[in-house]
Amino acid sequence: MALGICCHWLDQRTLPRTGRTEFYNAMDERTLQLGRYRTGKYTSDQVSGTYEHNVSALIEMLPRILKAGIGLFRISSAMFPLADQVDDSLLRGNERLVNLLQRAGKIIRDNNLRVTTHPGQFCVLSSDSDNVVQKAITELKIHGWMFDTMGLDRTSRYAINVHGGKSDRSEQLCRRIDKLDDDVRCRLTLENDESAYSVIDLLAIHKQTSIPIVFDSHHHVFNPDDLSMEDAAEATMETWSTGILPLQHISNTEPGKENGSFPDRRKHSNMIHYVPDVQLRFLREGKIDVDVEAKQKNLAVFDMSKKFDIPLK
Repeated sequence: MALGICCHWLDQRTLPRTGRTEFYNAMDERTLQLGRYRTGKYTSDQVSGTYEHNVSALIEMLPRILKAGIGLFRISSAMFPLADQVDDSLLRGNERLVNLLQRAGKIIRDNNLRVTTHPGQFCVLSSDSDNVVQKAITELKIHGWMFDTMGLDRTSRYAINVHGGKSDRSEQLCRRIDKLDDDVRCRLTLENDESAYSVIDLLAIHKQTSIPIVFDSHHHVFNPDDLSMEDAAEATMETWSTGILPLQHISNTEPGKENGSFPDRRKHSNMIHYVPDVQLRFLREGKIDVDVEAKQKNLAVFDMSKKFDIPLK
């Protein structure tokens, strides 16, 4: 089992002018703005340089992740900003970038680190819009290419995790999953949502597609569909192939917001304050890997491990 850090690594620094301390993302991920790109403000070298910088930042962070005893890490879905817009020569045709990804992959494989990725909310395979669906497929293919270039197996151990998307479109979603290329389909996982796709909905999709389910205990609180936390967690376990630990997510409502609005209760807390009994049991029995979706990232993972007496891996 492993407790996973999501995308960022927080460090603390003191600002020289004020003496105030702040947390910052030591991954130093760079981004690009669509408006500036469309108006020609970025050169090809700036775009490719951003991609190379972000992978280099990952390579520099990996030894630190491993030294801390972390066995699960979610790679940012923003590693290649605007990759669906730019010429492919800046991505797949960029030899320097390919070499960097191969270096990162070797470190990951040599140390048996499980890495995953989680494309954003606009990656909607079940959309009624052909344009939105094509953009989703393009985004998923970029993640599949990244993992292929890293030399990572085409299995759900290296999950490309998405939500079901537009509600009441299960058959549409199944058809589109079946048409995905193996670089994506073999790694694809589906996560229960707090409003649209419950565990029960995803179990029906799994029967048609064999796509594993990532159980999110926080989302299940809002959308249980008459299924208990324990039954839901156990049912999703059965959707995973033998030899691959099921992946789950945990997050909490921030203390003091329990009686707040739906958006307030849904937001991720800074730290993990409680672990559902079934997830705690599975973790202590070594039966699952869990992404810790708390705002304090690595700090929350270390705190959770200590507070609940759970090993990091």
